[in-house]
Amino acid sequence: MSRLCVFPLLATMLTLPAIAQDGEVFQQLAPVQNPIAAEVADLKDQLEKGLKARRDEEFRFVATVVAMVESKHLPLDLVQSTFLWARKKAKYNRYPFPYFEQALRERAKDLDIPIP
Repeated sequence: MSRLCVFPLLATMLTLPAIAQDGEVFQQLAPVQNPIAAEVADLKDQLEKGLKARRDEEFRFVATVVAMVESKHLPLDLVQSTFLWARKKAKYNRYPFPYFEQALRERAKDLDIPIP
């Protein structure tokens, strides 16, 4: 390793403990306002893109599911586990959305949670 590479590395290593002691620096670097809201916002993108939604009724279903998760009428872990199952199930199919919709409706029905 050349001397030019060692100096910046050494300088970073020496200043890192000083930065780590200052909690405000880390709060400024990564502010988390509402982790649940961020998770739900990511859920919409995850479902639309991961399930390859392409029709209006599919986007409406995703919006309904996200709204139900936000209002705590539908458990997030139920939605995410169904999402993962549908993606695996549709391994040889181009569109996992139908698997997701049917499975989520059935699983929610078993919990007495109607999805409009």
